[in-house]
Amino acid sequence: METLRYIVLANGLLLVVSVAYYVLLRRETFFGANRLALWLGVVAALGLPLLTLPDWRPQPVKNVMYRTAQVIVPRVLPTPPPADVTITMPNGKTYPAFGGQLPAPVGWSWQQLLIVLYGLVALALLIRLMVQLLSLRRLINQSEHEPYSDFVLVHNPTVASPFSFFKWVVLNPDNHAPYELEQILRHERVHVRAWHSADMLGAEVLGIFFWFNPAVYLFRHLLHQTLEFAADRAVLNEGIDARSYQYNLVKVSLAGGRAVIGNTFSSSELKQRIGMMNRRGSGPSVWARYVLWAGMLGLMGLACRHKQDEQFSKNLAVNDKRLSATSPTRARVVALEDSGPWYQHLALYQTRSGTRLATSEPVVLTLKGNRFAIADGYTFAVAVYLDGKETPATSLSQIAPEFVREVFVMHQWDDQPGINTILKPYQILIQTSPKPLQFSGHRKQFFTLLQAASLSQHPHGDSHMFTMNSLLEATFFHNKNALVERSPNEHLKLYDEFTDNTVIFINRIPATAADVRTIHVREVARLQTRERPYTDWFRADNPLPRFELHIQTEPKRAKRDSTYYVFSPFYSGDF
Repeated sequence: METLRYIVLANGLLLVVSVAYYVLLRRETFFGANRLALWLGVVAALGLPLLTLPDWRPQPVKNVMYRTAQVIVPRVLPTPPPADVTITMPNGKTYPAFGGQLPAPVGWSWQQLLIVLYGLVALALLIRLMVQLLSLRRLINQSEHEPYSDFVLVHNPTVASPFSFFKWVVLNPDNHAPYELEQILRHERVHVRAWHSADMLGAEVLGIFFWFNPAVYLFRHLLHQTLEFAADRAVLNEGIDARSYQYNLVKVSLAGGRAVIGNTFSSSELKQRIGMMNRRGSGPSVWARYVLWAGMLGLMGLACRHKQDEQFSKNLAVNDKRLSATSPTRARVVALEDSGPWYQHLALYQTRSGTRLATSEPVVLTLKGNRFAIADGYTFAVAVYLDGKETPATSLSQIAPEFVREVFVMHQWDDQPGINTILKPYQILIQTSPKPLQFSGHRKQFFTLLQAASLSQHPHGDSHMFTMNSLLEATFFHNKNALVERSPNEHLKLYDEFTDNTVIFINRIPATAADVRTIHVREVARLQTRERPYTDWFRADNPLPRFELHIQTEPKRAKRDSTYYVFSPFYSGDF
């Protein structure tokens, strides 16, 4: 989202800068200030969205901008839906995780196509610029050079219109009379001394990255126009006759041809250049326009990220999380939260900023075969409410998830004052929908979690560590958190139910279930197990093994300390 935010703001500010300059400053004769104003505007447009400033905005402005973002962002940048999920039941049949859902789109999304289009056009423009630079270099290298004190005159008979590029001034002397040549060299010398070619090259690079923004082309036109105005004014200030100079411009422009990157003596804006030469110089009162321009750049600071006032942030968070009792289900949730130590243990609901989730373990509500069910061990600890009315827990099996609008699993804090011991510790509150709802974004993520919870008590992941003695105890009591059991000959053996769904490492080297059977229980120094999060293994596209088993062995220490295990109540093997 940060990248999208920057792209939108930077391009919007570029448009503001270009249009504001066009309206305020393009007719003023302070050309040096105009050039600086253009580039300061570009730097502000590209840099301000990256800054984080103290939040000096008035409270009403903060409220409006925050609420606007809450509405727009979820629509512009929706949460990507998780992968499609299928479930294989014990009878071997495979079912889709969600009934009635729309088929997944095939091919690229329009966002991906736009990114590819942007990249292809930018690459083509970059290649075009490189070709132009190489062609210009070849033209200069193949021409005759005449060095001057502050530039190099390049003679080339194929050049129709004079131009300059950094320290090189390229022209065909045979096309110009001596007095014309003097005026041309004076003009191009101004471009060379002021490094105007760097401006034009920078504008070309800006056009490559923001080729889709019309403001970039307006900026490039205004910049080129300003540089030519500045060079013309400098030549006239040296005492050159204005009428003669203007006739020379017309003559050279009729010859045609123009360098794409360099600064040309004649250009298509000939009428504007002659008009600017005949224009009276701007007076001191015009500086008010530059003050207005600077104020506009200051207002662009609204585009920055701001450190929000702590109390303001808390108020927004409270107001955004506070449920409005717009349904019987929400009314009960609000009543529980107001009555005592109740909190949203699991939740799927709508706010003004989009869909919200709350997830905690244990996941007492699950999905089995596309029907809701209560997790094993919690049947007598849960009360069920459908559309605000208490119903038997068996009624959950009659609800399909696509007809569920909102879900709340409320849990009462333990060991807190004000606990109502009459109420069950968990309350499942479901608000239904008369029409099926699509599974996308947070909704699909939530119901995928419930599906995974029907297979795992820890869908968010879990891990266990066993030392030598604790592993003896775990295998003695058949603790499956260790993933292994002891064979009759006191070797380790992976439980059959984990064989096909566990990745194994022995001393940090990938191994197999057969390798585990070669390890004597006394050789284990440390054993670690991990159940991965459901997002890794409960998916259709390239699911990972659900479990990890890491075994670290130290056979020498096991033999040295074997007398300790003789007296262990959890070990009766031979040494």
